[in-house]
Amino acid sequence: MSQQESKNHSVVAGMYADLERGDVEGVITTLSHDVSWVIPPGLPYGGTYTGREAVGGVFSTYGKVWEDLTVAPDKIVAAGDLVIALGHYEARGRETGKAMRARFAHVWRLEDGVPVTFETIADTHTMVAAMT
Repeated sequence: MSQQESKNHSVVAGMYADLERGDVEGVITTLSHDVSWVIPPGLPYGGTYTGREAVGGVFSTYGKVWEDLTVAPDKIVAAGDLVIALGHYEARGRETGKAMRARFAHVWRLEDGVPVTFETIADTHTMVAAMT
């Protein structure tokens, strides 16, 4: 792994550690000011969000939809300016009480060690089933 790949890996792993501690602000301040954040359209909050403030709004939405949401990467791989995280979400639908565990692939692109794009590819079927 190159020095830049190692740095990118550390930045992304650090954001997952922030999430595990409940430090959403730590994640948001790590992002580029004009980050592009993409969530699959199969989710009610799916879409493309631009900028830190918009991403903060997305995190607020997660709290309205899910109880006890965890984002657990099982493997993080750096390749050039891309970092891929494979893992799973676990949560309970706030309105339904239904538990879910859904796999994800997160694709991060970094410039000079700063995340500029994020895209999640997720098992939206399982996630929506827990919401309805």
